Amino acid sequence: MKNSIAIRLSVLMGLTSLCMGARGQTPLTLDGVIRQAQDSAITAFQSRQELQSRQASYEAFEALRKPQLSLKIVPNYTRIVSDPTRDYVYLRNFDIFSTSAQVRLTQKVLPFGGETYVGTQAIWSEFFREGASGHPRQFVASPLLVGYSHTLLGYNPHKWEKQVEDQRLKAARQQHEYDLRRIAEEAAVRYFRLLCRQRMALIRQEELSLNDTVLAIAREKATIAIVTQAELHAMELQLQNSANLLAAARKDEQMARTELASLLRMKQIPNDTALMVIPEMPPPTPYTAEEVAMLAKSNSPAYQHQLAELTEARHQEEKAHKERGINVGLDINLGLQQINSTLGSAYKNQQLYALGSVQVTIPLMDHGAAKKRHTAAIAWGERQESALQETERILTEDATLTLQKLSNSRKILESTGETIKLAESNFYEMVESYANGICDINTFTLEQNRWVTAYTNYLTVLEEFWTTYYHLQTLIQYE
Repeated sequence: MKNSIAIRLSVLMGLTSLCMGARGQTPLTLDGVIRQAQDSAITAFQSRQELQSRQASYEAFEALRKPQLSLKIVPNYTRIVSDPTRDYVYLRNFDIFSTSAQVRLTQKVLPFGGETYVGTQAIWSEFFREGASGHPRQFVASPLLVGYSHTLLGYNPHKWEKQVEDQRLKAARQQHEYDLRRIAEEAAVRYFRLLCRQRMALIRQEELSLNDTVLAIAREKATIAIVTQAELHAMELQLQNSANLLAAARKDEQMARTELASLLRMKQIPNDTALMVIPEMPPPTPYTAEEVAMLAKSNSPAYQHQLAELTEARHQEEKAHKERGINVGLDINLGLQQINSTLGSAYKNQQLYALGSVQVTIPLMDHGAAKKRHTAAIAWGERQESALQETERILTEDATLTLQKLSNSRKILESTGETIKLAESNFYEMVESYANGICDINTFTLEQNRWVTAYTNYLTVLEEFWTTYYHLQTLIQYE
């Protein structure tokens, strides 16, 4: 009987020391699970596509800030219907068909706003009228024109657009990195969930086997009246409880196995897969709470997105402020131009011209619309600023609490590791004592429960430590 107990106890001691079990030949490692999750997760694919989309949008934005060369052709048909009985030229019916073609090179004036342009254009007009006299066909040629236009002097949208687009691109890049870290965190959560459920199922299996052996010993002792029927019934109840706990542990293990397989886009993780490997303990995080909070803010896509929203709100606030008073627009250009009945002649004897237009808009009566737009823009800017502050507060709180939780979990993990060793030693002695008839079944059961509780606490803290560790990595991008 003592040999039987000793054999099972040696197996049990090996398991409680967290050694690899002989369950298949293909153990899963945490790094391998994370790489597979990041390669196969749908969210990783979506994140890459979102980053590519934002990168392409930013490149298009940058391209539009460079010189643009365009060809614009505008055909136009006009029919004027007047009084045919009146013998005035300008009242007679006639049709006009015209086509203009313009090649223009434009460039946004980034430091001041507005746009400069240089180009050439030609206009062909054809008049159709009964009894027409004069020149029914006309060409207007402008081989060269240079100009500058600005719709609202004193307002430069190019500066704001650049700031917003830069911030949104940075946010998109941070979002992609954050998504990958979130996938790694989720993979770690499911990995350690399965790891702990595997070991819990093994400990329940060994607990059942040990209780079965002890019950066999008790039955032998009962034949010689060393063990009472009450104690025997208690051992039978203990065996049944162990069987129920094992069934529950196997159910939890299967659920954890299915969850991890779902994340890895696998049909199922084989049941004969070896015990998940526990990684080596990482070194303590070398950052203070203030440094962790700063890193969380600088690496947060949510903070960067909100910063872009605040910049856009300030942009609209300035625009509404400029539009509230007198609005002045400007368009000046100069060049060469000639009109003739033939295209070739229109390009001869060019005349220099200069045109300038200033558009002044004064809101004499708008019922306070411009003022209300400015007030609304100010309020929205303040709202976005408070939202940025709230985002920063949430990030700081999350990072600080995570750092504290990680530090506490590390200490508790070390403590529970020592508790397991003590519980194993005490339980081993108790098994020997019960086999030798020194203690009763109640004392044995109590020590067994203490041992299982110690091991359960260790697994709980182990899972908490690693999931907290990877959550901190998600926040501050620390390896």
